[in-house]
Amino acid sequence: ENLRYGEPPDEDIPTLAATLKAAGQLQPVTVRPGRGKKEQAFMALDGRRRRLALAILLEAGDIDEDYPVRTYVEPDPARQAAAVLLTNTAVPVHVADVIAAIGRMLKSKLTITAMARALGYDEIEIKRLAVLSGVAPAALVALKAGRITLRQTRLLARLPDRQEQEDLAQMTLDGHGFQEWRVSERLDDSRVTTRDRRCALVDPRAYADAGGRTETDLFGELPPVLLDPDILTAVWTRRARGIAAVIEAEGIS
Repeated sequence: ENLRYGEPPDEDIPTLAATLKAAGQLQPVTVRPGRGKKEQAFMALDGRRRRLALAILLEAGDIDEDYPVRTYVEPDPARQAAAVLLTNTAVPVHVADVIAAIGRMLKSKLTITAMARALGYDEIEIKRLAVLSGVAPAALVALKAGRITLRQTRLLARLPDRQEQEDLAQMTLDGHGFQEWRVSERLDDSRVTTRDRRCALVDPRAYADAGGRTETDLFGELPPVLLDPDILTAVWTRRARGIAAVIEAEGIS
């Protein structure tokens, strides 16, 4: 029972099939109980494209007739009507599940573009979630449990030591709270950013012209990281010498 039930498959159905094969079924199909003898025991209110994608996998032999399809039975008539027009109003997918699914897709060599088309996300959002798919498993468990926020998950993902990510997330799951200050201190100690005092005399263009490389934060939450601090120091020293020369010309040591 779907307004688009009779529409032919679109060109992205094979891509959706590939994501289902790689990551499994991410979104349950919403169904309602059948009414009377003319209907099936359960009528699907959404999932036309997933059904078409599963048919491709069935034909290819990747799944069989016993392949389980997760469903959500919606008993409320008003929500049943809404589900015909909208997609999965009953069971929103948690972002932690999306992140885990993207991780499985990456292992199956699916491209960012293919994942974006299949999941209906912008490519930049897929890239951001792909970064989070490499975070320690305990972090995703804590995120789904509501023990940490998505922003805190992003903060954890920036730590280079995966075991440290795991330990901090597990501490949170054990009820000790998320020690955000520890993560921030670790990141500050290991990186030179545009907040460095040397940048008062060295603007980004002068640093770049000297061959300095910069890494911007994919999430736009932290200042850019300067990957060549030696170049920053060299440019700062030249600039400082120029300023010193002007002062010395005035007879000041």
